[in-house]
Amino acid sequence: MSAAETWVAQRAREPDRSGRLVCALSGKGGVGKTNVVCNLAVAAARRGARVLLVDGDLGLANLDVLLGLAPERNVEDVLTGRCRLEDALCTGPAGIALLPAASGRGALASLQGPALDALIALLWDTRRVFDLVAIDAGAGVGSVAIELGASADPALLVTTGEPTALVDAYATLKVLWRRAPSLRVDLLVNAAASAAEARAVSAQLDRLSGRFLGKQARFAGWIPRDRRVRDAVLRQRALVELFPTAAVSHRFGALAQRYLAEDSGS
Repeated sequence: MSAAETWVAQRAREPDRSGRLVCALSGKGGVGKTNVVCNLAVAAARRGARVLLVDGDLGLANLDVLLGLAPERNVEDVLTGRCRLEDALCTGPAGIALLPAASGRGALASLQGPALDALIALLWDTRRVFDLVAIDAGAGVGSVAIELGASADPALLVTTGEPTALVDAYATLKVLWRRAPSLRVDLLVNAAASAAEARAVSAQLDRLSGRFLGKQARFAGWIPRDRRVRDAVLRQRALVELFPTAAVSHRFGALAQRYLAEDSGS
């Protein structure tokens, strides 16, 4: 069954259900955020969840490239009324549905006002169909990324231990909480050498945000540094699909299970 057919059938069967919407942000580019979101989505689908993966970097599509897909439609077609949202979905690994972004569309990259509000409303509506809606927002603190992050439950802030990544993660927290003071933000430390290193990174950010913002992100875990991440990217496959028994895949699986369990009320 295609992603669009799944959408229609599920919406008719369970009109009042509500899944979880997670939006990943990073502040700094190059910390592995897109790879994290991709593997989170596939790991959740491999556990039997219905998953929608959304490329929230609206003007610079890359999730379809990362997964080796060739979509016929994208979010621009939806926003301009050329097709319905369900008709823009394509099916990815483990049966995930992907809503692709457009490539090289400056207007989409700076989307705002009623058009951005309409997109966010559409994404919230998809929670009636999917157990997990995972959005990969663009890097930085642009208005589209912040609005997508502020609409999530929760926002997932991805960083590494590099000083520049930590500074940008703090800046992202500052802008996010200015926009949505009650927003829950989870922190994921990517490409860490050990649990101790990840905890140290989290503690550094906690000290900054606690002192200057008066609150802290919730530590959501860490993803180990692994050369197979690059191998999977070069092969345009999800790492959890190529190397399901690797320690890094188990970490993605644990993160996925955490969000799915929260959704089920446990």
